[in-house]
Amino acid sequence: MRVLAHIHTFNEAAVIERAIAGLERQTRRPDALIVVDNGSTDGTLDRTFPEWATIIRNPKNVGVSGSIGNGITYALDQGFDWIWILDADAVADPEALATLLDEYASWPSSRQEETAFIACLPLDQPDNNPRHGRLFTPSGRVVVTPAPDQRGYPCHISIWSGCLYRLAVVRRIGLPNPDYFLDRGELEYSYRMMKAGYKGFIHQDAVIRQNIRGEPLPKRVQSGPITLKFFEAAPLRCYYLCRNTLYFTLYDLTDGPLAKFHELFRLLSTPGRSAPSGIAWQTALFALNFALRPLGHGAQIHACLRGIWDGLTGNIAPRY
Repeated sequence: MRVLAHIHTFNEAAVIERAIAGLERQTRRPDALIVVDNGSTDGTLDRTFPEWATIIRNPKNVGVSGSIGNGITYALDQGFDWIWILDADAVADPEALATLLDEYASWPSSRQEETAFIACLPLDQPDNNPRHGRLFTPSGRVVVTPAPDQRGYPCHISIWSGCLYRLAVVRRIGLPNPDYFLDRGELEYSYRMMKAGYKGFIHQDAVIRQNIRGEPLPKRVQSGPITLKFFEAAPLRCYYLCRNTLYFTLYDLTDGPLAKFHELFRLLSTPGRSAPSGIAWQTALFALNFALRPLGHGAQIHACLRGIWDGLTGNIAPRY
């Protein structure tokens, strides 16, 4: 089975060499590497890449979903069997790819045929918090809580980074929607795969270290019995997170109006959340995170409001 490793970049000069070094240390090294750069201006590509790497330079930023589409198209054209997606700020443990491929090879053919992806377990740096997969359920998207001895488990959704996609399925499903650009693209793609009857899996022994550049973690503020978490995010990310989350719920979910209303305004919390799990409440809380601290966060507040409006009105095409 031929595996193409894919790294998408935008101004990743500080971390790109560590990500590639992680691939070169694999006990089962990918057969080739493609680096898709989205117009970096910080010298990301001003270095010597390994001989087994191919570089695609996009003249403009096509976002995460667009660059993953570039990588998938290349993989399909070159006849690869799998594509292993990695963020530029992710470093794979040496046994990661071998663990995924060995796990897949151990399954009966019936299970192999229904598999769309098998993914690494991302551990957020610097605290090593695991990002477990999620399931689409009647109660919304629920974080999987695997048993301690359950090394592999099924899920519907995992983040792009660390996912090993089976290209035989991708040929039937098509490319990711490039209009999702930055956030929630994997959500829409995973949903499309699930609706077509395919499954995804995560293996906890295949680990990637995510966020090696050390972006700030949420700040927690205790006030009596209430703990508030404050996030920092660039306006660009605020816009796409709000817009794409609402757009997916309103326009890409195939459930009827009543189910969508329930998805938006559900009051009960679900595993992995400490607040109402309805998408409308979650989006409002994310925007409120900045509105409660208006000094220095005017651009984030504006981006959230614009993203909410475009998401509600189905305006998925604009770029921020």
